[in-house]
Amino acid sequence: MTNNQLIIKLKKDMQMRNFSHYTYDTYLSKTKEMIKYFDKPMEKVTTEELRNFLLKHLKEERKLADRTVNYYNSIIRFVYEVTLDIVLNKKQLPMRKRKKTVYKVLTKEELSTFFNCVDNFKFKTIFMLAYGSGLRIGEIVNLRVEDIDSKNMRIYVREGKGNKERFTILSKQSLEMLRTYWGKYRQNKRRGRIFLSESGQAITVGVIREHFRKYRRKAKINEKVTLHTLRHNFATNLIENGATLIQVKELMGHSNIRSTMEYVHVANIDLDIESPLDTFLRGVKK
Repeated sequence: MTNNQLIIKLKKDMQMRNFSHYTYDTYLSKTKEMIKYFDKPMEKVTTEELRNFLLKHLKEERKLADRTVNYYNSIIRFVYEVTLDIVLNKKQLPMRKRKKTVYKVLTKEELSTFFNCVDNFKFKTIFMLAYGSGLRIGEIVNLRVEDIDSKNMRIYVREGKGNKERFTILSKQSLEMLRTYWGKYRQNKRRGRIFLSESGQAITVGVIREHFRKYRRKAKINEKVTLHTLRHNFATNLIENGATLIQVKELMGHSNIRSTMEYVHVANIDLDIESPLDTFLRGVKK
């Protein structure tokens, strides 16, 4: 199978499985990236070459996170075992064991500094949506006019991770900004996706990330902070403000409550719990 034939079949395989728009685009772009890297038919690439790609190229040279390397590995498995119908030796291509890390979240001061540095109204609206509603970057890109329910102050997320649908909170501030943005930039354009590029096409994930990095540097915030950090802040701050794990789980679109529980470790919750040492010492003094 030539690489051109592989791409054609890969598209059909993903359509058969009804992959989300974001997953479809990501699998396709990263497969093309690998084709360019190996510069030969993918079915001719050896297991050893795949190992070197994952370990040496992605991890050691590009220094990508374990999560990202595993994502490439998942795509490799799909391309070979589904599209090419070739059985891989997964023992030779294991998923990387990831260290248990605590989510990075911004303080109130850092959030304030960041938002104050964003002087482009469109991108300020986008970033505040990410924080105010807990949206992923792909969900923001796919956001449509009809998804904004101002009557019930909620947002309909049509293409979330895993192609799941859900509702999340619409903040009063975001609603006001969306109305201002629409009146200023979109009033004479057709309905459809809310955020467009200068050429009138749907804005891309890459453009949003590029602008986020620009304003992050301007705000002098740690480079490990990404747009997804704003989503982490959304969940963490909800828990700090008294929201239940079930409520946060549904708003975030998590499949498993364990994913939501990670934010408990980050949240500064006043549990009003006394240390057993203080309790013990108080009893001894009596």
